[in-house]
Amino acid sequence: MGNPELCILLDSILALLETDNTEKAKEVIKNGIKRIDRGMTSGSTDTDQK
Repeated sequence: MGNPELCILLDSILALLETDNTEKAKEVIKNGIKRIDRGMTSGSTDTDQK
């Protein structure tokens, strides 16, 4: 997950928290963690992704 994707993810979480949609924010966070974990275990880097 590159910097632009991370910024979008964080913006989404912030918007959800500002509207008191905490359950959806938790879901977005969990999905983001899974994506980061997959990227780390596959050995890919930000430069490999297009």
